Amino acid sequence: MADATTAAEWDLINRRDTLKGAATIVGAGLVGPLVGWLEPLADAQLSSRSGAFALAEVEALEHLVATFREWRSAGAGLGRTAVVGQLADVAERLRGAPAGAHTDRVFLVAAELSKIAASMAFDAGSHRVAQQHYVTSARLAKAGGNLSFGAVALAALARQSFDLGAPEDGLAVVQLAQRGTRAATTPRLTAMLATREAWAHAQLGDARHFRAAVDIAEDAHAASGPHTEPRWLRGLDTAELVGTIGARYRDLACHDRRHARQAVHYLGRALQLRDATRIRNRAFDLVSLGRAHLLVDEADQAADTVRAALPYLDLHRPGRLAQKLADWHSEAAPFAAVAAVAEVREQTRDVQSTIGSS
Repeated sequence: MADATTAAEWDLINRRDTLKGAATIVGAGLVGPLVGWLEPLADAQLSSRSGAFALAEVEALEHLVATFREWRSAGAGLGRTAVVGQLADVAERLRGAPAGAHTDRVFLVAAELSKIAASMAFDAGSHRVAQQHYVTSARLAKAGGNLSFGAVALAALARQSFDLGAPEDGLAVVQLAQRGTRAATTPRLTAMLATREAWAHAQLGDARHFRAAVDIAEDAHAASGPHTEPRWLRGLDTAELVGTIGARYRDLACHDRRHARQAVHYLGRALQLRDATRIRNRAFDLVSLGRAHLLVDEADQAADTVRAALPYLDLHRPGRLAQKLADWHSEAAPFAAVAAVAEVREQTRDVQSTIGSS
């Protein structure tokens, strides 16, 4: 059976969130299981299957995952148990499906469901569950012959490593994705993976390699056409690109303040370009820009920007946005004598208290 459908993989899906409290995976423990993602699937790994998918069944599953994507993007109250439950059902169904175009489409459905579940677990702080869902997503995508989506799942896994302060792990994952898609990449995929590489270099304080990766990302993105990229890469529009680069300049500025003004420039441009319906993205842009303003001693602008992000926070599902607000609260402490900063710090403290008591 394909490596994406080994007994361990199905066991992971069916166990759902039982590992919620476990420690995150780091180093070789994280990267090791992904090495096989680069290898072609051997015929001996494929089991005989029965129970083909009908076209109507495939289309219904694709419609369902599209609905989940839309709810997730809009910040709607999508429950992780619903996503994981659907993933378990699809995974079980794939066990008996014959190879073919319809089955490959359902493998992509399963990969997308696993990536959605991963991002929701990530937001909730269930990091080991998120890591394992991202790995599952990459392997399911590969089993369906879709290396591009698999690389996107790995890019998300790398982002999680960066968020957890493990840039070396994130860089190793990105390099796996780059090697695995070298023969079949697209400009936008190249750009996405280059931004993740830049992320690692920024956290490591390596300005030279950071700028080289940013140049690759910007050049590749400029070469991409509006209708030549797969659906899962269309979200990397100009706003997303410059917002990601801006936040990475902020990371680099933590090592060398000379880069802070670039962070403000890029993040301000991202907000100008951002689609108003991309609520989650706008909220993260605002908090990132507020943190960048602190690095250039623009305390009032920092407070005003973060204040604008507060209405976007869902107190019932605070996720990573609440953590970013907590980061700003800590970073703004040296400016506590500024009235606007003191006011917004009090508001963010109240938010944390409300979340903690709920």
